[in-house]
Amino acid sequence: MTSRYPALAPLHPAIPAEDGLVLRGHLVYPHRKVGTRYPLAVLAHQYPATRDSYAPLCADLHALGVATLAFDLRGHGESTWTPSGLRVAPTPAEPTMEAFGAAFMASASRVGFPHIADDIVRVASWGLAQNFIDSSRLMLVGSSVGGTGVLLAAARLKAPLRAVVTFGAAGAPVHAADAMERIRANCQALSTPMLLTTSEEDPFGGADLARTWSKGLRHVETRIVPGGDHAMAIYYAVRREVLAFVTKTMAASSRSRGAGSRPRRR
Repeated sequence: MTSRYPALAPLHPAIPAEDGLVLRGHLVYPHRKVGTRYPLAVLAHQYPATRDSYAPLCADLHALGVATLAFDLRGHGESTWTPSGLRVAPTPAEPTMEAFGAAFMASASRVGFPHIADDIVRVASWGLAQNFIDSSRLMLVGSSVGGTGVLLAAARLKAPLRAVVTFGAAGAPVHAADAMERIRANCQALSTPMLLTTSEEDPFGGADLARTWSKGLRHVETRIVPGGDHAMAIYYAVRREVLAFVTKTMAASSRSRGAGSRPRRR
């Protein structure tokens, strides 16, 4: 007879960023048998959203036995406290692309988007140190600016990193002037399986970016769907492929981080 324990309580960390801003998130465990050590997915959302935008994906990951640590990007949700007071990301003043672009760029400087990749590393490091987490099985998930963030952070987490998934990764220049080149270099240098999903007419160039970063790399798969939806708005269009990719890369028996398991380009 298999023993079972009561469901583990979710954890709500407060993680200090490099500049003192406090990052808040939500670590949720699946409910499995005694002695289980869970792989961990760290999720960085798009602008201007919160960690709750990942609710459908998190539910699917829990069903696959993957713990999730979704956190609010700096200036969003609960990640707004700094030693000098609140720092909140500006949001569009009206529903136009011009207003969106202006607010995004204002947010980049006001709340420090260049710190996002480092924030992801710190959040992942906290998560990997928690009880019942398998510190050798990490997946990074990012959408839009969170997507470029995880692609930049991946090189610093390569030892435990087993998979990377992005939804409409974009906004690279707000991280650093050379972020585009660094992302491509990371994709080339790492053997970690990656799945870059986006729509063909993504308004922020997601399809062209995914093709550029994956070109000639057998371990980097792209899934480009019709339409112009951005980031997590495409989740249900790519859900089947994403969950198959997670199952393949995060299984407990898979120890080679991609060896012998080449993704199929679409």
